[in-house]
Amino acid sequence: MYKRFLHLSRTATILMALLPVVAQATATVGEIAPPFTLESMDGKQLSLTDYRGKKAVYLVFWATWCSNCEAEIPKLKATHLDHANHIELIAINTSINDSMRRVEHYTHKHELPYRVAFDQGSTVTQLYGVVGTPTQVIIDINGTVRYRGADSPTDLAQHLPALLSTN
Repeated sequence: MYKRFLHLSRTATILMALLPVVAQATATVGEIAPPFTLESMDGKQLSLTDYRGKKAVYLVFWATWCSNCEAEIPKLKATHLDHANHIELIAINTSINDSMRRVEHYTHKHELPYRVAFDQGSTVTQLYGVVGTPTQVIIDINGTVRYRGADSPTDLAQHLPALLSTN
């Protein structure tokens, strides 16, 4: 019962923290994804615009305390393994009720093979209108948002040609 309460409390905290930006959510399916630059956990710069014209991008907004995020890891690892040449998978920790140290520990514990970034101050999280975790956003090679949801799409391979088709 306490775990359920704790999860609901954290979810409420996220919703309250992000409520002012919901109306400003700009990562809408069919629209150009807002550009951002973050530092990944390996210390390298990570800029969305670096992938335009080269690869599709799969963003996952997550938190270490999110049980649904943890449940998505096997699917995300499989996606990374199967499509790393065509899709850049980037896990963005929202930094809400989290710390860099927790994210580093979590990343090593779960042996995440894809890029991970800590969104200090939740700037990108707010820019993308994230109000819950996980939130998954798939951006095609042209920079257009093609998918937004809480779950990994089951038919990603089917849509790969469209994701990689240049205008």
